Amino acid sequence: MTRVVIAASSPAVRMGLTALLAGHSGLTVLESAASLATLGDALEAVEADVLLLALEPGETLMLPFRTAPDNAGRLPAIVLLGDEPAAAWASRVLRGGASGALPRTATADQIVAAVLAAAAGLVVREPVSVGSSEIGSSISTRPLQPLTPREVEILDLLADGLGNKAIAARLGISDHTVKTHVASVFSKLGVSTRAEAVATAARLGLIML
Repeated sequence: MTRVVIAASSPAVRMGLTALLAGHSGLTVLESAASLATLGDALEAVEADVLLLALEPGETLMLPFRTAPDNAGRLPAIVLLGDEPAAAWASRVLRGGASGALPRTATADQIVAAVLAAAAGLVVREPVSVGSSEIGSSISTRPLQPLTPREVEILDLLADGLGNKAIAARLGISDHTVKTHVASVFSKLGVSTRAEAVATAARLGLIML
């Protein structure tokens, strides 16, 4: 179960996001905060995996992010919802330490997918459409099965053009283990080739090319 803390200055937004996440069996909302000023208290009160932070128009954050650890001493992954232009804003907040950056117009499926991916240690951003709606809709049309950190490592190496033997040598694991991880990646992304895996992962924001 992925544990989430929601922060938003608007009570209506907090209620809406809580209802949205509560409808997913893999997520539970532990706490909410009315502002960044009360966020530290909320995180100290619970052990959270993800902080979902919704910014109102005109609200800004200091970068890099500084959030209080939860009561287990860990920093939760941060997923931001904001209104600034997607490409520049997403790049800026990801460099600042966020794990995910989506516009406030993101669909319910996209928000849930981003929270689950951030909890799995992945970096998520709203794909930028380049003459096609397919890229922007890819998260909402495919249920996300979070990749493990090892699978993300292997995806990155696939993107660099490495074969199984080279990946095995780089990671210090067997060829058979690499094949098992690659098969799992293919299954989770719904692809059948390495090129498709890399392209799909890039579109979903799972890897940065």
